[in-house]
Amino acid sequence: MFKTFLATILTGFVLAGMAGGVAAAESERILTEKDWEAYTYKDDGGRTCYITSVPTKSKGKYDPANRGEIRVFVSHGPGKEVRNVVQFLAGYKHKKHSAVDVSIDGKKFKLFTIEGRAYAESEEDDVAMVRAMKRGSKMTVVGTSTRGTVTTDTYSLSGFTKTKNMIDKTCK
Repeated sequence: MFKTFLATILTGFVLAGMAGGVAAAESERILTEKDWEAYTYKDDGGRTCYITSVPTKSKGKYDPANRGEIRVFVSHGPGKEVRNVVQFLAGYKHKKHSAVDVSIDGKKFKLFTIEGRAYAESEEDDVAMVRAMKRGSKMTVVGTSTRGTVTTDTYSLSGFTKTKNMIDKTCK
């Protein structure tokens, strides 16, 4: 049930263009700190706050021109019951029934995939990932495309805690 609820909310979240599409103009950037940015977005469903970053390094045997946007989000909302949701955009469709491996300073997490996105299995896993991101300095994300191409994206966690604290205050 959680997977379905999460996928429904975040599919709309990404498709609404928060990662740089048409509705991005409706998102208000509230903080930029080192490698992370914090935003707030309001629509009929309520207010959503999110932080986002792009990889500092990406590797794999692929043509970068054929890969779409690569990004991580941590979001709150819409609604007070939806908090600390972690989502990864791969820039490609994942291999069917594949998992994404995330390592945060050696702490390992396994995420499920839907199309080109990856999510934690439970709210508890989201909270554990956010906790590790606050304490960590580097995050590595490994996924496999529908073509079987393995990619490794490395994110800096510099600025994560300050931007996360900002959305905690903004979307209570």
